[in-house]
Amino acid sequence: GVTTLVHAGLRGIPNVSRLLSEERQALRELKENENIVIKPADKGSKIVIMDKQQFRLEAQRQLGNTKSFIHCTIINISAKQRDYFLCPDDPRLRLFYLLPKIHKSPDTWTVKFEIPPGRPIVSDCSSATYNVSQYIDSFLGPLSNRHPSYLKLYAA
Repeated sequence: GVTTLVHAGLRGIPNVSRLLSEERQALRELKENENIVIKPADKGSKIVIMDKQQFRLEAQRQLGNTKSFIHCTIINISAKQRDYFLCPDDPRLRLFYLLPKIHKSPDTWTVKFEIPPGRPIVSDCSSATYNVSQYIDSFLGPLSNRHPSYLKLYAA
């Protein structure tokens, strides 16, 4: 199942020096437990603890969704573009993870009241396709700014 915790402290990590020794021990045990996944919630300021198998089930459901994730091939590019798209010598692996959407109604979850849907995140920094992603973003970025729901925030 899912357990949610309200976090205290900076970026979801409590100030360990303020915890009682029993609380520090409990945190150590949670961090060492290989049967759970601990992630921040998609919205709000809570930490979610999920069964690892249930977390994987949601990840597999999302990765198997061909409407969201498709294989694509780039053809007809110049030599300069090809050189730019070439994989770095030592690329970093892409990281895929989910942020549980516990703010959604539990009766709409992937498994009702048990497995929340996740917001998929793919970290592509310094990976084999990082330059390709930057290239595509150079076209999509300006288009997204024209969407009726686009909001621009100004720093004060």
